Amino acid sequence: AVVNGILHTLSQFSTSELLVAVGLRSVRPAERGEFTQRAYSAGKLNLVEVEALADLVTADTGLQRKLALKQMDGSVARIYEGWRSQLIRGLAHAEAIIDFGDDEDLEENENGTVENIWGGVIAQVQTLRRSMEGYLDNANRGEIARDGLKIAIVGPTNAGKSSLLNLLAQREVAIVSSIEGTTRDVVEVSLDLGGVKCTVSDTAGLRNSGDDDDSTGLGTNRVDEIELEGMNRARRAAKESHVIVCVLDATHVQQLLRDDGSTPSLNSADGNDTTNDGFQMVTSVLRDAYANPGQEIIYVANKADLLPRSDAAVYTPPIAILRDQLSVDHTHESTPDTNNSTSVVSYAHEISCSTNDGVEHLLANLTQIVLNRVTSSSESSSNSIPTEELTLITRTRHRYHVTQCVEAMARFEMLAANNLEGVELAAEELRLAASELGRVVGAVDVEDVLDVLFADFCIGK
Repeated sequence: AVVNGILHTLSQFSTSELLVAVGLRSVRPAERGEFTQRAYSAGKLNLVEVEALADLVTADTGLQRKLALKQMDGSVARIYEGWRSQLIRGLAHAEAIIDFGDDEDLEENENGTVENIWGGVIAQVQTLRRSMEGYLDNANRGEIARDGLKIAIVGPTNAGKSSLLNLLAQREVAIVSSIEGTTRDVVEVSLDLGGVKCTVSDTAGLRNSGDDDDSTGLGTNRVDEIELEGMNRARRAAKESHVIVCVLDATHVQQLLRDDGSTPSLNSADGNDTTNDGFQMVTSVLRDAYANPGQEIIYVANKADLLPRSDAAVYTPPIAILRDQLSVDHTHESTPDTNNSTSVVSYAHEISCSTNDGVEHLLANLTQIVLNRVTSSSESSSNSIPTEELTLITRTRHRYHVTQCVEAMARFEMLAANNLEGVELAAEELRLAASELGRVVGAVDVEDVLDVLFADFCIGK
């Protein structure tokens, strides 16, 4: 509306009046990202700063804004340029040796002793490579902070998944019904958890697709092809997520108890058949998550307000049953180490979406897990993220070029191990490494990147 209003006002001037007023030959609307592109072409902004400006324009959360501002102030570009300068300096020494012969690898320093320049270049490259590998080995925290975290809510039918989504979103996002199979597609909502953008997905309830028995005659237990597709999408959503929230009906969890208080295996025929079917479908979906080191799992026993607690002496909390059934670590009550090589269960919660009991505690723990995924510090607060925790690599493009640079440096070290015999090939690897870093900041031709990047800007930026 603002742009249209300005264009309409300009159109009211006659051509001669407008030209005299502004002293221009012509006036036209700017193309998408044109002003930013001109700033880049004039050397006012480098490519990292241009990308940061684009991220700032589209930032949805405080963390995304902080990341964009940190990159816009030039500190990130200076790190890349510093790395590239070190590689170019090493390359210059290597080319000097190639051009002027073997004598050039010796130099007399200020103390009058002779040192090996080539050996110094190798040591410098090794140190630089280790530093860059440290930035790469950060569990993709930068990309997650920039693009957002994916959270999938999975579980059997009628466990309360849609109700939980509505509570987290604080509005009616998904339809809630007592009829099984109400949710048949993935319903997504964007949330801000501790400053981190999170896409929370409610998924179709999981149940045995072969359960065609219908004692009511209403057909409510039948699973049609649409619901089957919904369950397939639920599995994909769980597989692609960073955090899985597994919601189970607390009353069904209680039904798993035998008369003696023990719990049968979910894969056995003991207990309620319908309950076991739902639990078995959930465990089949979560099996992949246990093998994925990049996923966290939260178990939620919903409908806790419906549990009979008349005899406290024999009452077994659903959380205790879940820990026994789903191999949850009994002692695991702390925030998980996201650098662990195995996927661990983060928390088990007992809540009621009807009374809101336990929901606040669940949300606090979910927020803490989200923060741990984008920071390396176990001291991260749900209110803020330390500035020093803001990561360097926030785009897949950056990670690709830095990875290529590190690999070229590793090849350089292998070739340089033969002293001066492979100096020509080693120097070429340094040249490739410096070129990869140059592509990050735009010092090397990146026209294909620019065309896509500037097209993402709105008109006039």
